[in-house]
Amino acid sequence: MRSLKSKFGALMVASSMFVGGSIMASTEIDMIYTHGNVYTVDAAHPKAEAFAIKNGKFYAVGSTEDMLKLKTKHTKVVDMQGKFVMPGMVEDHIHPDMAAENIMNINIPTPEMTYEEFGAEITKFLKEHPDTKWIFGGPMNWLKDHEGNIDVWNIPSNHKVLDKWVNDRPAFFWDLGGHTGVINEFAMKKYGIKKGNKPPKGGSWDYDKDGNPTGIIREVAANMIWEEFLKERPSPEEQAKRGFIPVFHELNSYGFTSITDIWARPWNIENYQALEDMDRLTTRVTIYVTDPVDWHGKWIKKLTQDLIDKGPHKYSDKVNLIGIKFVLDGSAGGQTAVMKEPFIGTKNRGFWRNDPEYFKKKVVEYDKMGYVVRAHAVGDRAISTVIDAIEQTRKYGSTRRHGIAHTVFVDPADYDRIKANDVLCDMSPYFWMPDPAIETIKADVGEERLQWIFPFRPLLDRGVHMSAGSDLTVSPINPWKPMEGMVTRQLPGGVGKPVNAKDMAITIEEAIYIYTMGGAYSEQKENEIGSITPGKFADFIVLDQNLLEIKPTQIHKTKVLSTFLGGRQVYRSGEDVPHITYKERKNVPFMGSPTHQ
Repeated sequence: MRSLKSKFGALMVASSMFVGGSIMASTEIDMIYTHGNVYTVDAAHPKAEAFAIKNGKFYAVGSTEDMLKLKTKHTKVVDMQGKFVMPGMVEDHIHPDMAAENIMNINIPTPEMTYEEFGAEITKFLKEHPDTKWIFGGPMNWLKDHEGNIDVWNIPSNHKVLDKWVNDRPAFFWDLGGHTGVINEFAMKKYGIKKGNKPPKGGSWDYDKDGNPTGIIREVAANMIWEEFLKERPSPEEQAKRGFIPVFHELNSYGFTSITDIWARPWNIENYQALEDMDRLTTRVTIYVTDPVDWHGKWIKKLTQDLIDKGPHKYSDKVNLIGIKFVLDGSAGGQTAVMKEPFIGTKNRGFWRNDPEYFKKKVVEYDKMGYVVRAHAVGDRAISTVIDAIEQTRKYGSTRRHGIAHTVFVDPADYDRIKANDVLCDMSPYFWMPDPAIETIKADVGEERLQWIFPFRPLLDRGVHMSAGSDLTVSPINPWKPMEGMVTRQLPGGVGKPVNAKDMAITIEEAIYIYTMGGAYSEQKENEIGSITPGKFADFIVLDQNLLEIKPTQIHKTKVLSTFLGGRQVYRSGEDVPHITYKERKNVPFMGSPTHQ
């Protein structure tokens, strides 16, 4: 790439545009966008007002005057009328398959749904699908231990919540965290969940006062039953049409043009290929397949291992498999995050879902196979364990981009270790916002550790690579509220007391970088996406307000007017986007049921 001075500042052009130092007059430009307020996220040339696109990539960036010089008789010109334009964003931690499954079955779009409305949805589904082998869906409100009442419904957390509506076939529903589910009595009997039987390693189920399982199943125990449902999954084409297309449409409506499917099943690649065949894959997809340890059945362990054995692979310009995902611990609110010191008033230091020694061994093994590894780690001890594992690979010279998922309670003593071992931090900024759940968390971890959550500022100051994700289905896709929170450390609109804003808050420019170039780096695509730079894919979005000029407390009101992938418009404001994944909700604790012990 080269830069030329223009009236606007600098004209950025792809190297191929030059012959003997002159711009090639014969270049056929497809599109020119003019008169915009373009924030490029390119450090060398952060602002522009126009750009040219050829073959789905940015060809030149600069002033309107310079771009119009590239126009030919076949070039289309679009006046952006001063709108704010920025790169398409990267959703670096999402579970689109889980969202798609809910949509294809019984979707609960808001935890404010009443119990009677829930029952009506089940009745309707049974009437429309009388031969279905399963009743499945989610996400329900948080399922609590000790048969605590489910919020809104005020009904105990046990199998009876489903038995009323379905008792002639198995039923399974995930709760908001995606780590805990409830099954009906029919499923309990069918799959041997009864007094005297033990849950699988890495999982648990709850008991009533008489020692009988309640139907609340957690972690790998939940996966064990879920796998039975997955045996009956539809074809890739049906999953693509009925499940994935609505999810991707909603992603585009919020400005996302690339996602990381962070805990993928082995057949998800077939679903994405089906979408490509239909010309309906409207984001780029980077895949981390889950390690077989997280599955229970031999059939799915084998499918997963067979895929892993083939090594990392780029399936197309949009789809590539790069990594392996682990889940080391659980949540803070549920006291299952693995901590260095016990939760307040207990001897409990958390719960290992994946064995840490197995994890350390596999990190080295996968590193040598060419994979990157990312591990769910919420507690400070789990986070330190991930750093230890990555440190092993640095000792023999590996530079692979291994990382931590969520990165919630980071011991300040580990800040420098994160940087020294080049650990990538995938952040979940929606979780930390200071809602009423914060008080629950504070009671469990204490004031000091509460101040550690999501340390954007100290990690950025050390040059740590960071990205961001919603963790859908745990949190809504909408990035604008958490982005505002990254800047204000408050609830949207500046509501509530800031949570350690002095030490942790960042600027809006830094927040945008995390959602664009930070995600691109995490996906190993920083030379392809993440900024409006010649030679990169023309993935960009048009917004209704200038993020750099508005008050930080107005960021959450941002609306996307248009989203473009490779120069092609995949969303425009006014389209009917059902927003059927998950609406805004209250009390979002950190990765799990707020009362699970």
